Amino acid sequence: MLQSDSINALTDVAAAVASFVLAVSMYRRIGPSNRITGWLWCASFLAAAAATTAGALFHGFRTDLHPSALEMVWNIAMFLAGSAASFVVAAIHAAHDRREDHTVSWLAGSIAVTLAGLAVQQSDFPRGLLFNHNDVYHVMQIVALYLLFRCARTTRDRGSFAITGT
Repeated sequence: MLQSDSINALTDVAAAVASFVLAVSMYRRIGPSNRITGWLWCASFLAAAAATTAGALFHGFRTDLHPSALEMVWNIAMFLAGSAASFVVAAIHAAHDRREDHTVSWLAGSIAVTLAGLAVQQSDFPRGLLFNHNDVYHVMQIVALYLLFRCARTTRDRGSFAITGT
């Protein structure tokens, strides 16, 4: 295995672990006011964990797998990443927006870090180094996932405030 692929696989594993921890943490926060959004956020973080696990398999076994198997693993990773994003959109749609909780700020921060990470990944950042453009992107995605978790912690289901009186 190429040295840079080993680091790519490790940073993907780190992102998978972070996503799983965030899913569990969000699950523990589900209550009467966020039953719908809470589950959608959990689904998003679990899909991200699965996507980055598939990414780790892709990078970790890049030289060992048949090209068609590699393509399948990559397609699964992309499908799961898209699913994670779809669950985020669904959670935001199901949420009652409360600006005083900084929900929008956390979401905007996560999107900004993700876009910055994509810019680094697609840039002329040195490739072939021990820690390359993909690794920087993965680390930035871990930060973006944390910001997304902070957003998730502030969301409540639509109508939950009228029911609970808060």
